[in-house]
Amino acid sequence: MHDEDNDTTPLQPGTDSANSWEPGWEHIFPIAPFRETMQREYNGTMRDDHTIDDKVEGGRKQWQMVLWVFTKWAFPMFVTGCCTFVCMVLLHVGTYYYVHEMHMLTHLFTRNEHMQSDDFNVTLSIGWREEGNLTDSDGRAKSLSFGSLNDPIHLAMGFSQVDISMLDKIAACFPVIFVLMAVLMDELGVWTKVMFCNGLLAVWKGLFAAMTTVPDSKGWHECRVRLGGTGLRWMMEAKMDPMAFIKMELFGVNGVHIRWCADMMFSGHTYFTTLYALGLYELAYLFTREWNRKCRFLCLGLVALTAIGEQVVEVYFVLLNRFHYTMDVVMAILLTFLFFTNSAIAEACKKWVYFGLEGKKRKRWGKEMARWVVRKRKELVGELKGKGRPYDTGMAMIPFKELGADADVFVPPCCNPCCCLDIKNGTFGSTRHHVYDDEDLGDMLFACTRVEQQQMCDHMRLSMSYDIKQNKNFKLLHQDPEP
Repeated sequence: MHDEDNDTTPLQPGTDSANSWEPGWEHIFPIAPFRETMQREYNGTMRDDHTIDDKVEGGRKQWQMVLWVFTKWAFPMFVTGCCTFVCMVLLHVGTYYYVHEMHMLTHLFTRNEHMQSDDFNVTLSIGWREEGNLTDSDGRAKSLSFGSLNDPIHLAMGFSQVDISMLDKIAACFPVIFVLMAVLMDELGVWTKVMFCNGLLAVWKGLFAAMTTVPDSKGWHECRVRLGGTGLRWMMEAKMDPMAFIKMELFGVNGVHIRWCADMMFSGHTYFTTLYALGLYELAYLFTREWNRKCRFLCLGLVALTAIGEQVVEVYFVLLNRFHYTMDVVMAILLTFLFFTNSAIAEACKKWVYFGLEGKKRKRWGKEMARWVVRKRKELVGELKGKGRPYDTGMAMIPFKELGADADVFVPPCCNPCCCLDIKNGTFGSTRHHVYDDEDLGDMLFACTRVEQQQMCDHMRLSMSYDIKQNKNFKLLHQDPEP
């Protein structure tokens, strides 16, 4: 006998609860990845009276939804790839100018054969030899060729040759872990933010290299070794033609891809590891949000210590190898934090997550609904006053849809003052800030009294004339005043 009250069989699309995402997606997404994205897409595009196989406006067939979910995840990575390509082209433009600048300097200036390093009162990290030799056993700064800038930190650390492939492997650790965690947790929002930040940072790195030629941190001799005879000859003979640089980037020179020089501001290895470490920490923050305080504290502490340790190792080898100036490393860390915690980027990412979903579109209230909210608020205020609680009457009745913030900004522990002292939630002071714009606040305050509206406008620097009186719900109430 079939007991409907105790039936636990998952509901299928087209039943009374088709919007509760239980249908047969298991054969497509048998584990956690992409289920939340599919849930969001399913609920956001379905109408209450249609099943997923109905060919109607607002509903998508199963294969279309799978393709759309794939697009949601693939597009941010595609953007990052395009931005990285633009960065590489611009870095070669910066290399081109550096090569011609150093070629001109070597012809304009004649080296004093009698000059010795002891002739100077101050020891600098810059080289004075035309043919430097960075493989000297002593590894002293004097073996560096000219064509670089002075860096006191370089001088203090000395020099040691470091295999660039090892730096690349170090930089790849966190991205690999981040990708696995983001997919397994189905965190499209964090994934999109990290990908967009990666793309923006890459473009700006390329633009900085093309805007101003910063001498290579290893000097002119090492740059020529890095480019090789083929690359150096191409740079000397090429004209400043954008298409020529794009073709060279795509196909190389005689099948050989040329490396870069003078790609200094800012360190790509450093921003790369910093960005994905921040993304991984935010994933851990979300993953442990329901854990008890002690376990959460230990988990986030382990992630933070690992991230800091890995970053210290990466920065140390970058500076020891003189792969970048100290300012490049510091600027990379600062810019990465500024981009990662930027509310405009967070808002763009959230719009992409909910792009194409009908459920996210704001539906206007009718005049009667707006009036009903005002009446209910007055009744509630009167009831509270009647119970001797006038201090509770300063309230607003907020539509539930308005609580969906335009952006969710994650603030890492190091951006929160006295973060180490704030362990009440086991998060080291890290938190998430939720952003609302002036229109959202107008929707929240339209039913309040004029005095309360003015008080909030003064407190939050809103405009009474525009944010309140031009609010769509406020205008509904005053177009045809209630008798």
